[in-house]
Amino acid sequence: MGTLVEIAAYPDTNRVRTAVAEAYERMEAIEAATDHREEDSVLAALRRGERVTLSGDLRAAFASAMMIARESSGAFDPTMGKVVSLWGFDMDTPRLPLEQELRNSLKTVGFEKVTLAGSIIKADSPVWLDLGGVAKGYAVDEAVKVLKEQGASAGIVNAGGDLKAFGKKPGGKRWRIGVQAPDDHQELAGVLEITNGAVATSGDYERYFETGGKRYHHILDPGTGYPARSGLRSVTIVAFDCLLADALSTAIFVMGPEKGLELLKGRDGVHAVLVLETGEVLTTGGVGSEVGFERR
Repeated sequence: MGTLVEIAAYPDTNRVRTAVAEAYERMEAIEAATDHREEDSVLAALRRGERVTLSGDLRAAFASAMMIARESSGAFDPTMGKVVSLWGFDMDTPRLPLEQELRNSLKTVGFEKVTLAGSIIKADSPVWLDLGGVAKGYAVDEAVKVLKEQGASAGIVNAGGDLKAFGKKPGGKRWRIGVQAPDDHQELAGVLEITNGAVATSGDYERYFETGGKRYHHILDPGTGYPARSGLRSVTIVAFDCLLADALSTAIFVMGPEKGLELLKGRDGVHAVLVLETGEVLTTGGVGSEVGFERR
């Protein structure tokens, strides 16, 4: 998944140690199932226009991605694979595409062009799926399930900042999660405190490159094919599921603060911390009450 994964679990028993190893194995299986880079993968076959059947983890991740795509009116779109590949962010070889290249690749984008009938994907043309926006969160959720099922009373799974925690640490303390300041990796915009929940952040400082005096980050707007310019530097979502937090953080970054906060209305147990380009920090109502938050 292109990042460091860390797992901590309590109590320190042989059974829980075994559970940690099994949790890593579960995440590796999900990574393999949702990987679009291997030419013999299901997603590669879909790109070639072949009829494919989705099952297990791949189907679960795709169905969730499509749900968020519909709810965000396409601000989050799992069919952005060709555009992402063109920019090279998925292969760590970023470059600025030509405008004609972008126009051509955008013709393959559009979640509404794809339907899932049972386990069969139906589309009129080849589909370039990229489930990177949900796969990491889904893997974190599944790893936590393994830990709980094997007797862990508390723990945390952290996949490069997409994380889920449960229970309380020894001493009864809640988990403290730093929200990074976009302009300084050594500084924090604030600190969240949670007991049971997931946190995911999308920020323009995570992956980017500079060329021609301009800075290009990896969070692409499905409407333009270019990095989203929404007035936001980062979006941190707190939710019960890491998959939901993962996808919503991306969608809201693309939508911007006003539309993004509107998307969250009526979602019980979902909270947000938004860092604007001006440096201002916005939070939803539950941050500071339902979810502990200390501004820095």
